[in-house]
Amino acid sequence: MTLYRSAVVSAAGLAVLLVVVLTGTPIGQYRLSDVLSTQLQRCGMADSRHVRLNSGYIMPLLGWGSSGARDTDAVQAVKAAIKAGFRHIDDAEMYGNEEAIGQGIQELIRAGNVKRKDLFIVSKLGNNHHAPDAVLPAVQASLSKLQLKYLDLYHIHWPNSEEAGPEVVPPFNETWAAMESLVDRGLVRSIGVSNFSPEKIQTLLETARIRPAVNQVEVHCHFRNERVIAWCKKEGIHVTAYAPLSSPQTMSSMKKTVPNLLQDAEVAHIAKKNGKTVAQTLLRWGLQHGTSVIPKSSNPKHSQDNQGAWGWTLPQEDYDVLSSKKFQLKYFDGGFVMNKKGPYKTYEDLWNEPQP
Repeated sequence: MTLYRSAVVSAAGLAVLLVVVLTGTPIGQYRLSDVLSTQLQRCGMADSRHVRLNSGYIMPLLGWGSSGARDTDAVQAVKAAIKAGFRHIDDAEMYGNEEAIGQGIQELIRAGNVKRKDLFIVSKLGNNHHAPDAVLPAVQASLSKLQLKYLDLYHIHWPNSEEAGPEVVPPFNETWAAMESLVDRGLVRSIGVSNFSPEKIQTLLETARIRPAVNQVEVHCHFRNERVIAWCKKEGIHVTAYAPLSSPQTMSSMKKTVPNLLQDAEVAHIAKKNGKTVAQTLLRWGLQHGTSVIPKSSNPKHSQDNQGAWGWTLPQEDYDVLSSKKFQLKYFDGGFVMNKKGPYKTYEDLWNEPQP
Protein backbone atom coordinates (compact mmCIF):
# COMPACT_ATOMS: atom_id res chain seq x y z
CA MET A 1 0.00 0.00 0.00
CA THR A 2 2.85 2.38 0.86
CA LEU A 3 4.50 1.70 -2.48
CA TYR A 4 1.19 2.28 -4.26
CA ARG A 5 0.64 5.59 -2.50
CA SER A 6 4.19 6.67 -3.34
CA ALA A 7 3.59 5.88 -6.98
CA VAL A 8 0.31 7.83 -7.00
CA VAL A 9 1.93 10.80 -5.28
CA SER A 10 4.86 10.66 -7.68
CA ALA A 11 2.54 10.52 -10.69
CA ALA A 12 0.48 13.42 -9.36
CA GLY A 13 3.61 15.37 -8.63
CA LEU A 14 4.87 14.69 -12.12
CA ALA A 15 1.56 15.88 -13.60
CA VAL A 16 1.75 19.12 -11.63
CA LEU A 17 5.39 19.48 -12.60
CA LEU A 18 4.53 19.08 -16.29
CA VAL A 19 1.75 21.67 -16.08
CA VAL A 20 4.03 24.14 -14.36
CA VAL A 21 6.87 23.53 -16.80
CA LEU A 22 4.64 23.86 -19.85
CA THR A 23 2.87 26.99 -18.63
CA GLY A 24 5.92 28.60 -17.06
CA THR A 25 4.03 29.21 -13.80
CA PRO A 26 6.35 30.98 -11.33
CA ILE A 27 7.08 29.15 -8.10
CA GLY A 28 8.62 31.54 -5.62
CA GLN A 29 11.45 33.57 -7.08
CA TYR A 30 12.28 31.18 -9.93
CA ARG A 31 10.26 29.22 -12.45
CA LEU A 32 10.01 25.49 -11.79
CA SER A 33 11.00 24.95 -15.43
CA ASP A 34 14.37 26.51 -14.59
CA VAL A 35 14.68 24.27 -11.52
CA LEU A 36 13.97 21.16 -13.61
CA SER A 37 16.47 22.32 -16.23
CA THR A 38 19.11 22.71 -13.54
CA GLN A 39 18.41 19.22 -12.17
CA LEU A 40 18.80 17.71 -15.64
CA GLN A 41 22.10 19.53 -16.00
CA ARG A 42 23.34 18.16 -12.69
CA CYS A 43 22.49 14.66 -13.90
CA GLY A 44 24.57 15.21 -17.01
CA MET A 45 21.53 15.52 -19.26
CA ALA A 46 21.04 18.29 -21.82
CA ASP A 47 17.52 19.59 -22.38
CA SER A 48 16.26 22.07 -24.96
CA ARG A 49 17.75 24.95 -22.95
CA HIS A 50 21.25 23.52 -22.84
CA VAL A 51 23.86 22.12 -25.19
CA ARG A 52 26.36 19.38 -24.44
CA LEU A 53 29.76 20.60 -25.57
CA ASN A 54 32.37 18.29 -27.09
CA SER A 55 34.18 18.52 -23.74
CA GLY A 56 31.26 16.71 -22.13
CA TYR A 57 30.09 19.71 -20.12
CA ILE A 58 26.64 21.22 -20.48
CA MET A 59 26.16 24.92 -21.24
CA PRO A 60 22.97 27.01 -21.06
CA LEU A 61 22.00 28.24 -24.53
CA LEU A 62 20.78 31.61 -23.28
CA GLY A 63 23.53 33.61 -21.60
CA TRP A 64 24.06 37.10 -20.25
CA GLY A 65 26.81 39.21 -21.81
CA SER A 66 28.73 41.57 -19.54
CA SER A 67 30.51 43.65 -22.18
CA GLY A 68 29.99 47.34 -21.46
CA ALA A 69 28.98 46.87 -17.81
CA ARG A 70 31.21 48.83 -15.46
CA ASP A 71 31.89 49.16 -11.72
CA THR A 72 28.81 49.36 -9.48
CA ASP A 73 26.51 49.05 -12.48
CA ALA A 74 28.19 45.75 -13.38
CA VAL A 75 27.68 44.40 -9.85
CA GLN A 76 23.98 45.19 -9.91
CA ALA A 77 23.55 44.10 -13.54
CA VAL A 78 24.95 40.60 -13.06
CA LYS A 79 22.91 40.16 -9.88
CA ALA A 80 19.77 41.18 -11.76
CA ALA A 81 20.63 38.81 -14.61
CA ILE A 82 21.09 35.84 -12.28
CA LYS A 83 17.89 36.66 -10.40
CA ALA A 84 16.11 36.82 -13.76
CA GLY A 85 17.20 33.24 -14.44
CA PHE A 86 20.49 33.56 -16.35
CA ARG A 87 23.05 30.93 -15.42
CA HIS A 88 25.48 31.41 -18.32
CA ILE A 89 27.57 34.53 -17.59
CA ASP A 90 29.94 35.75 -20.31
CA ASP A 91 32.92 37.94 -19.41
CA ALA A 92 36.44 38.73 -20.65
CA GLU A 93 39.67 40.23 -19.43
CA MET A 94 39.30 42.84 -22.19
CA TYR A 95 35.99 44.09 -20.72
CA GLY A 96 37.76 45.37 -17.61
CA ASN A 97 34.94 44.34 -15.29
CA GLU A 98 35.86 40.89 -13.97
CA GLU A 99 36.25 42.18 -10.42
CA ALA A 100 32.79 43.77 -10.40
CA ILE A 101 31.18 40.73 -12.03
CA GLY A 102 32.88 38.49 -9.49
CA GLN A 103 31.61 40.65 -6.64
CA GLY A 104 28.03 40.42 -7.86
CA ILE A 105 28.21 36.66 -8.32
CA GLN A 106 29.74 36.09 -4.90
CA GLU A 107 27.17 38.29 -3.17
CA LEU A 108 24.39 36.10 -4.56
CA ILE A 109 26.23 32.88 -3.69
CA ARG A 110 26.73 34.05 -0.10
CA ALA A 111 23.08 35.10 0.11
CA GLY A 112 21.98 31.65 -1.01
CA ASN A 113 20.34 32.85 -4.23
CA VAL A 114 22.44 30.57 -6.42
CA LYS A 115 25.11 27.89 -6.13
CA ARG A 116 28.41 27.99 -8.00
CA LYS A 117 27.78 24.56 -9.52
CA ASP A 118 24.64 25.88 -11.18
CA LEU A 119 26.49 28.69 -12.97
CA PHE A 120 28.40 28.50 -16.26
CA ILE A 121 30.98 31.27 -16.18
CA VAL A 122 33.02 32.27 -19.21
CA SER A 123 36.03 34.54 -19.63
CA LYS A 124 38.56 35.22 -22.36
CA LEU A 125 42.31 35.54 -22.75
CA GLY A 126 43.47 39.06 -23.59
CA ASN A 127 45.47 39.74 -26.76
CA ASN A 128 48.51 40.76 -24.73
CA HIS A 129 48.73 37.34 -23.05
CA HIS A 130 49.15 34.97 -25.99
CA ALA A 131 52.72 34.01 -25.10
CA PRO A 132 52.62 30.48 -23.67
CA ASP A 133 54.16 31.53 -20.37
CA ALA A 134 51.61 34.35 -20.02
CA VAL A 135 48.47 32.21 -20.33
CA LEU A 136 48.57 30.67 -16.83
CA PRO A 137 49.11 34.01 -15.04
CA ALA A 138 46.30 35.53 -17.14
CA VAL A 139 43.71 32.93 -16.15
CA GLN A 140 44.88 33.05 -12.53
CA ALA A 141 44.33 36.82 -12.56
CA SER A 142 40.83 36.37 -14.00
CA LEU A 143 39.99 33.72 -11.42
CA SER A 144 41.22 35.97 -8.63
CA LYS A 145 39.11 38.91 -9.83
CA LEU A 146 36.05 36.72 -10.32
CA GLN A 147 36.68 35.01 -6.94
CA LEU A 148 36.43 31.57 -8.53
CA LYS A 149 38.38 28.33 -8.37
CA TYR A 150 37.68 27.41 -11.98
CA LEU A 151 36.10 28.71 -15.18
CA ASP A 152 33.54 26.70 -17.10
CA LEU A 153 34.84 28.03 -20.42
CA TYR A 154 37.90 30.07 -21.38
CA HIS A 155 38.36 31.50 -24.87
CA ILE A 156 41.22 32.94 -26.87
CA HIS A 157 39.44 36.26 -27.43
CA TRP A 158 40.96 37.21 -30.82
CA PRO A 159 43.24 35.32 -33.22
CA ASN A 160 46.11 37.75 -32.73
CA SER A 161 48.54 39.04 -30.14
CA GLU A 162 49.72 42.63 -29.98
CA GLU A 163 52.82 41.77 -32.03
CA ALA A 164 52.77 43.44 -35.46
CA GLY A 165 54.53 41.70 -38.32
CA PRO A 166 54.07 39.29 -41.22
CA GLU A 167 53.25 36.27 -39.02
CA VAL A 168 51.09 35.66 -35.95
CA VAL A 169 53.44 35.70 -32.97
CA PRO A 170 53.22 33.47 -31.07
CA PRO A 171 51.53 30.95 -33.40
CA PHE A 172 48.01 29.81 -32.46
CA ASN A 173 49.31 26.34 -31.73
CA GLU A 174 51.63 27.52 -28.94
CA THR A 175 48.94 29.59 -27.26
CA TRP A 176 46.47 26.72 -27.59
CA ALA A 177 48.88 24.25 -25.99
CA ALA A 178 49.07 26.57 -22.99
CA MET A 179 45.27 26.72 -22.93
CA GLU A 180 45.14 22.91 -22.89
CA SER A 181 47.38 22.89 -19.83
CA LEU A 182 44.74 24.92 -17.98
CA VAL A 183 42.31 22.05 -18.45
CA ASP A 184 44.95 19.64 -17.16
CA ARG A 185 45.39 21.81 -14.06
CA GLY A 186 41.65 21.91 -13.38
CA LEU A 187 41.50 25.70 -13.70
CA VAL A 188 39.27 25.55 -16.77
CA ARG A 189 36.71 22.91 -17.75
CA SER A 190 36.35 23.75 -21.44
CA ILE A 191 38.41 25.87 -23.79
CA GLY A 192 37.35 27.70 -26.92
CA VAL A 193 38.08 30.46 -29.36
CA SER A 194 36.38 33.71 -30.30
CA ASN A 195 36.39 35.58 -33.60
CA PHE A 196 38.16 32.68 -35.33
CA SER A 197 37.47 31.78 -38.96
CA PRO A 198 37.25 28.11 -39.99
CA GLU A 199 40.68 28.42 -41.61
CA LYS A 200 42.25 29.66 -38.38
CA ILE A 201 40.61 26.93 -36.32
CA GLN A 202 41.85 24.35 -38.83
CA THR A 203 45.41 25.59 -38.30
CA LEU A 204 44.94 25.21 -34.57
CA LEU A 205 43.49 21.69 -34.96
CA GLU A 206 46.62 20.46 -36.73
CA THR A 207 48.40 20.09 -33.39
CA ALA A 208 45.56 20.38 -30.88
CA ARG A 209 45.22 17.75 -28.19
CA ILE A 210 41.87 19.19 -27.04
CA ARG A 211 39.45 20.49 -29.64
CA PRO A 212 37.83 23.90 -29.12
CA ALA A 213 34.44 23.41 -27.48
CA VAL A 214 33.01 26.74 -28.65
CA ASN A 215 33.67 29.45 -31.22
CA GLN A 216 32.10 32.73 -30.10
CA VAL A 217 31.39 34.97 -33.09
CA GLU A 218 29.05 37.74 -34.18
CA VAL A 219 25.66 36.44 -35.38
CA HIS A 220 22.36 38.28 -35.90
CA CYS A 221 19.80 38.75 -38.67
CA HIS A 222 22.02 41.34 -40.35
CA PHE A 223 25.03 39.01 -40.22
CA ARG A 224 23.91 35.39 -40.30
CA ASN A 225 27.49 34.06 -40.43
CA GLU A 226 26.24 30.86 -42.04
CA ARG A 227 29.63 29.73 -43.35
CA VAL A 228 31.20 29.70 -39.89
CA ILE A 229 28.17 28.08 -38.24
CA ALA A 230 27.99 25.30 -40.84
CA TRP A 231 31.72 24.54 -40.64
CA CYS A 232 31.74 24.49 -36.85
CA LYS A 233 28.70 22.21 -36.77
CA LYS A 234 30.49 19.79 -39.07
CA GLU A 235 33.51 19.84 -36.75
CA GLY A 236 31.47 19.40 -33.56
CA ILE A 237 32.28 22.90 -32.32
CA HIS A 238 29.38 24.83 -30.82
CA VAL A 239 28.83 28.45 -31.88
CA THR A 240 27.87 31.17 -29.41
CA ALA A 241 26.42 34.31 -30.98
CA TYR A 242 27.49 37.63 -29.57
CA ALA A 243 25.61 40.83 -30.49
CA PRO A 244 22.38 38.86 -31.16
CA LEU A 245 20.42 42.11 -30.90
CA SER A 246 22.94 43.95 -33.12
CA SER A 247 24.39 45.89 -30.14
CA PRO A 248 22.99 49.34 -30.94
CA GLN A 249 24.51 50.98 -27.86
CA THR A 250 27.99 49.67 -28.67
CA MET A 251 27.62 50.74 -32.29
CA SER A 252 26.68 54.22 -31.10
CA SER A 253 29.67 54.42 -28.77
CA MET A 254 31.90 53.31 -31.67
CA LYS A 255 30.30 56.03 -33.82
CA LYS A 256 29.16 53.45 -36.37
CA THR A 257 26.01 54.23 -38.33
CA VAL A 258 24.41 50.86 -39.00
CA PRO A 259 20.81 49.58 -39.02
CA ASN A 260 19.43 48.82 -35.56
CA LEU A 261 17.54 45.53 -35.52
CA LEU A 262 15.64 46.60 -32.40
CA GLN A 263 14.06 49.31 -34.55
CA ASP A 264 13.49 47.15 -37.63
CA ALA A 265 9.86 47.38 -38.85
CA GLU A 266 9.84 43.84 -40.24
CA VAL A 267 11.09 42.36 -36.97
CA ALA A 268 8.59 44.48 -35.04
CA HIS A 269 5.74 43.16 -37.20
CA ILE A 270 6.76 39.53 -36.61
CA ALA A 271 7.18 40.18 -32.88
CA LYS A 272 3.71 41.72 -32.60
CA LYS A 273 2.16 38.88 -34.57
CA ASN A 274 3.63 36.37 -32.10
CA GLY A 275 2.85 38.42 -29.00
CA LYS A 276 6.55 38.88 -28.18
CA THR A 277 8.96 41.77 -27.86
CA VAL A 278 11.44 42.58 -30.61
CA ALA A 279 14.33 41.44 -28.41
CA GLN A 280 12.62 38.12 -27.59
CA THR A 281 12.01 37.57 -31.30
CA LEU A 282 15.63 38.24 -32.26
CA LEU A 283 16.92 35.96 -29.51
CA ARG A 284 14.49 33.23 -30.52
CA TRP A 285 15.73 33.52 -34.10
CA GLY A 286 19.32 33.12 -32.87
CA LEU A 287 18.45 29.99 -30.89
CA GLN A 288 16.67 28.47 -33.90
CA HIS A 289 19.60 29.49 -36.09
CA GLY A 290 21.65 26.89 -34.21
CA THR A 291 23.58 29.07 -31.77
CA SER A 292 23.58 29.97 -28.12
CA VAL A 293 23.02 33.69 -27.59
CA ILE A 294 24.48 36.15 -25.07
CA PRO A 295 22.50 39.40 -25.09
CA LYS A 296 23.99 42.08 -22.89
CA SER A 297 21.97 44.44 -20.74
CA SER A 298 22.52 46.46 -17.60
CA ASN A 299 18.77 47.00 -17.33
CA PRO A 300 17.10 44.50 -14.94
CA LYS A 301 13.80 44.70 -16.82
CA HIS A 302 15.51 43.91 -20.11
CA SER A 303 17.29 40.94 -18.53
CA GLN A 304 13.94 39.65 -17.28
CA ASP A 305 12.31 40.21 -20.68
CA ASN A 306 15.13 38.44 -22.50
CA GLN A 307 14.23 35.24 -20.66
CA GLY A 308 11.09 35.33 -22.79
CA ALA A 309 13.12 33.84 -25.63
CA TRP A 310 12.09 30.50 -24.09
CA GLY A 311 8.74 28.76 -24.13
CA TRP A 312 7.76 29.30 -27.75
CA THR A 313 8.90 28.69 -31.31
CA LEU A 314 9.24 31.19 -34.11
CA PRO A 315 7.00 29.90 -36.93
CA GLN A 316 8.96 28.66 -39.93
CA GLU A 317 7.61 31.37 -42.21
CA ASP A 318 8.75 34.07 -39.78
CA TYR A 319 12.12 32.42 -39.26
CA ASP A 320 12.56 32.33 -43.04
CA VAL A 321 11.73 36.03 -43.37
CA LEU A 322 14.32 36.98 -40.76
CA SER A 323 16.82 34.60 -42.36
CA SER A 324 16.51 36.22 -45.76
CA LYS A 325 17.31 39.83 -45.00
CA LYS A 326 19.38 41.14 -47.89
CA PHE A 327 21.38 43.59 -45.80
CA GLN A 328 24.37 41.72 -44.36
CA LEU A 329 27.29 43.37 -42.57
CA LYS A 330 29.74 42.35 -39.87
CA TYR A 331 29.22 45.14 -37.34
CA PHE A 332 32.28 44.14 -35.30
CA ASP A 333 34.76 43.93 -38.15
CA GLY A 334 37.89 43.73 -35.98
CA GLY A 335 39.32 46.92 -37.40
CA PHE A 336 41.25 47.57 -34.20
CA VAL A 337 43.41 44.47 -34.75
CA MET A 338 44.24 45.26 -38.38
CA ASN A 339 47.70 46.68 -38.97
CA LYS A 340 49.47 47.69 -42.17
CA LYS A 341 52.49 45.74 -40.88
CA GLY A 342 50.43 42.57 -40.44
CA PRO A 343 49.63 39.88 -39.63
CA TYR A 344 46.14 41.11 -40.59
CA LYS A 345 46.34 44.01 -43.00
CA THR A 346 42.81 43.68 -44.34
CA TYR A 347 39.35 42.40 -43.48
CA GLU A 348 39.96 39.33 -45.64
CA ASP A 349 43.25 38.60 -43.86
CA LEU A 350 41.43 38.52 -40.52
CA TRP A 351 38.21 36.74 -41.46
CA ASN A 352 39.34 34.66 -44.47
CA GLU A 353 36.35 35.81 -46.51
CA PRO A 354 35.36 38.87 -48.55
CA GLN A 355 33.72 41.75 -46.74
CA PRO A 356 29.92 41.57 -47.22
